[in-house]
Amino acid sequence: MSPKTFPQGRSAPARLVSGLFLAAGLPLSGFGQGEELPVLQRSFAAVEKPAPPFEKGVFDPKPGETIAFVGGTNTFEQDLDGFLEETFQLAWPDRDLRLRNLAWQGDTVFYQARPRFFYTKAGDPQPGSVADSRERTTAGIVFIAFGKMESLDGPDGLSKFLDAHGELLDQLGTRTGRLVPVAPTPFFPSGPAAGLAEIRNETLAAYVAGIREIASKRGLPFVDLFTPLRGNVNPAFSADGVHLTAAGHEAVAREFARQLKFPKEEAGGEKPAASQSLRQAIERKNRLWQQYYRPTNWAFLFGDRQHVPASRDPLKREERWFLREIDSLPGLIAETESDIHRYAREAAGSEGEKR
Repeated sequence: MSPKTFPQGRSAPARLVSGLFLAAGLPLSGFGQGEELPVLQRSFAAVEKPAPPFEKGVFDPKPGETIAFVGGTNTFEQDLDGFLEETFQLAWPDRDLRLRNLAWQGDTVFYQARPRFFYTKAGDPQPGSVADSRERTTAGIVFIAFGKMESLDGPDGLSKFLDAHGELLDQLGTRTGRLVPVAPTPFFPSGPAAGLAEIRNETLAAYVAGIREIASKRGLPFVDLFTPLRGNVNPAFSADGVHLTAAGHEAVAREFARQLKFPKEEAGGEKPAASQSLRQAIERKNRLWQQYYRPTNWAFLFGDRQHVPASRDPLKREERWFLREIDSLPGLIAETESDIHRYAREAAGSEGEKR
């Protein structure tokens, strides 16, 4: 796997493909996948009985729980800086939480393009090919963040969006009842469309109200990133008016902590030394996770070129060396996650001693 799987820049158009052969816009039936589940649903491990919703709607992670995120580019890019995971880990340093980002650039509530045979039961039919054998994410808590780009369809697209959002909640509800809808950040007065920010936000406000109503009717916790950031507009939160900068992602992490009533919010100023180690461990885990969830060389790994010589070990021709590489990543992720949990406990301890 290439180390460039997890891009270091932001919002570059080239990242829409990220080195993968996408099946964008093509019918699944064309690949023998007509009976497969929707992509986000099948990315999570199936369960006999989904976890029940949060008790009385109060957000409270369980020890060892996996917290997953689905959404578009802004959600994907929250891993670039690690502010949100650091906030989670420091809020519950003794719970060994595992965060998994399943977002993909360009995803909307209507469509999520993925490579051929991505987490499908049926793989490529050519001889020597195998189906996608990667571990699926265990759904503990799932944050669902859509609505910003969809709002560009205008007021007439609101009803269609809300129907699709509700359908997605139903799909993910087969995996867990611990769902948290997230309203998107506003459009910011920066970038080439700065002058359109306010009129776009007027439309987006209706979409946010719709997401809030869905969450309320279903008794789900809700995170509103639109209202507080619109009320305190900071152009530094976005370079192009749409996607977040590091400062924007840090502000988002604070809103998650405030609105979900994390037991401890980070104080401003210099982080303790142990927290710097925590951030580095989170960044490493995120790179490993993205190499696992979004591997390059997909066609040779689980796609339609598994049968060609280049997909096999140059000396042991019977072995698939791409499979060896991908199978090594869960262990590396687990090791790095152990470091995250240790550094979180150390950081929480040092902050407690200072107080």
